[in-house]
Amino acid sequence: MNKWESNVYLKKLRQAVDHFQLIKPGDRILVGVSGGKDSTLLLYGLSQLRKVHPYNFEVEGLIVNHGMLGNMETYLTYCKDLGLKLTVHTELYAESLGEENGFSPCYTCSRLRKGIVKRIALEKEFNAIAYGHTLEDVVETFFMNIVKQGKIAGIPALSQESESDIKLIRPLILLDEVAIQKAIEILGIPLMHDTCTFAHGRVRDEAEKVIQRIEETYPAFSEQVVKALQNVDLNRLL
Repeated sequence: MNKWESNVYLKKLRQAVDHFQLIKPGDRILVGVSGGKDSTLLLYGLSQLRKVHPYNFEVEGLIVNHGMLGNMETYLTYCKDLGLKLTVHTELYAESLGEENGFSPCYTCSRLRKGIVKRIALEKEFNAIAYGHTLEDVVETFFMNIVKQGKIAGIPALSQESESDIKLIRPLILLDEVAIQKAIEILGIPLMHDTCTFAHGRVRDEAEKVIQRIEETYPAFSEQVVKALQNVDLNRLL
C-alpha cells in the first residue's frame, strides 16, 4: 500500500471504522455507489482496508442506473482495472420524476435509490450498507436541523435500518472533501456524472455557504462540530 493512501484518506477511514465499531468479523458490506468522488473513494478505500484490517469482511459496490448517468462505461472499466467488485442494477425511473409544486424531485429520487439498494442487499444477504457521507455532510445536516427543524441532530456513523437487520455505516464521516478530492485526483478515476438538470442545484448549498463564511474566522469549525456531536453535555441542555 502506498504511503500517500494512508496519509490522504485511509488513516481517517480506519479511525472511523475502529472508533465507531462500524465493521465486525464476517460482515458483508454493500456500498451504494453513485459514481461521484465520495462513494467511489468509499468503495476503493474499504477494498484497500480489507487487505490490512484484522477483520475478515466482504465489500461490493452497487450502482443504481436510474437512466441519467454519464460516463458509465469508462468508469466501470477503470474500476475493474483497480480490482473493485462492482455491479450495476438498471431501473429507469428518473425520467418519470419531475418538479412538483416548485420542489425538485431529488428527495424522491434519493429515496427510491436507497430503497433499491436495501432490496438488493436483502436479496444478496448483505448485512451492512455503506454510504459515502463525509464530514461536511455531518456539519451541513447539523446546521440545517438547527435552522429548519429547531433540533440538534447530525448523521450517525452507525445506525440500524428501521425495517430489517441491516446496519448502515458511514466510514467517510471523519474525512473532508479536500482529502477526498485529492485522493481521487491521484488515483485518476474518471468519475461518472448525473445528467439530470436538477442535480446542479442542491438544497444544502445555502448551509454550505454559511459554514464557509464561519470557517473564514474559525477554520476548525467543521471538525469541532463533529467533535461536539460526540461530546454532548446532557446536564447543560434545556
